[in-house]
Amino acid sequence: MDLHKKQKADQIEIGNKIKENAEYIAKKITKMITDNEMYVSLHKIDQKQDELEASITFIQLIGDAISEKIMDPKKTIAEWGEKVGEAAVHSGQPLNQSLENTSYYRQCIWDFIKEEGSVKSMSAETVLHISTTMNPMIDFAVQAFSKSYVNNYREIAEKFHLTLQELSVPVVPLFPGVAVLPVIGEVDTNRAKILLDTTLQQCVDNEITSLVIDLSGVSYIDTMVAHRIFQLVSSLKLLGVKTTLTGLSPEIAQTSISLDLDFEEITIKGNLLQALADYGYGKIDR
Repeated sequence: MDLHKKQKADQIEIGNKIKENAEYIAKKITKMITDNEMYVSLHKIDQKQDELEASITFIQLIGDAISEKIMDPKKTIAEWGEKVGEAAVHSGQPLNQSLENTSYYRQCIWDFIKEEGSVKSMSAETVLHISTTMNPMIDFAVQAFSKSYVNNYREIAEKFHLTLQELSVPVVPLFPGVAVLPVIGEVDTNRAKILLDTTLQQCVDNEITSLVIDLSGVSYIDTMVAHRIFQLVSSLKLLGVKTTLTGLSPEIAQTSISLDLDFEEITIKGNLLQALADYGYGKIDR
C-alpha cells in the first residue's frame, strides 16, 4: 500500500472509531466537566440527557469530518451550533461555562486516539490532518454556538422587556364604562408607543367610554412623548372614549405649552380624586 493510500485508510479508521465511540467520549467529557470544582449544575435530569446527546452528535460529526464523509463541515456544524445554542439559552445554561467546557473536547478526543494506540502507527500527515480538521471544527462550533446563544438570548430579553412594558400599561376598570390608567415612571418614546397601542386595545376590549389618565407618577416627558400622549387622547376620542388628564406636573405642562398643543378639547383635573368625582366616585361635598 502506498503512503497516500495508507494515510487515507488511517483517516477513515480513526474517524470511524471516534464516531463509533462517541458516547464513551461524550460521557468522559461530561465527567471531566462535572468533576471541575467550578462547575455548578442548574439542570434537571432530562436536560442533562439532552446535553449528552448533543455532545454525542457533535463528536460523531467530528469523526465523519476526519474520515471526510461530510461534504460541507462548516454548514453542518453551524446547524448544530444554532440548535444547541438555542437550547442552552432556554435551559438557563451560562454561556461562559459552556465556552470553558470546549477544551475538554480536544483533550478527550486526543486521549481516546492515544488509548487506541493509533498515534504511534499514524504518519505525521495523518496526525496533521486530524488536528487541522478537528480544531477548526471545534472553533467554528464555538462561534456558531455563541452567535446562536447571544441572538436567542437577545430575542428572549427583548420579548421579556416588551411584556414588562405592556404590563406597565394597566387600564383599570372602576365601574361600568369608566377606567383609570395610572402612568408611573419614565416614559420614553418606545413606552409611549406601547402606551398608545395597548391603551386603545384595552379600552375596546373592556368597553370603556371614559378614561382617566393619571400622570402624577411621571415627573418629566420629552416633546415626542407629549405628542404621543395627545395622539392617544385624539385616538380615544375617535373610539368614543372621553379622556381626562390628571396629575400634570409643572414640567409636563410647560413642555405641552411650548409645543402649542391644544387643550381646549381635553378635560384636565388637578388630581385623580377630582376626576373621579365627576363620575360620582368619592364625590367631594361642596
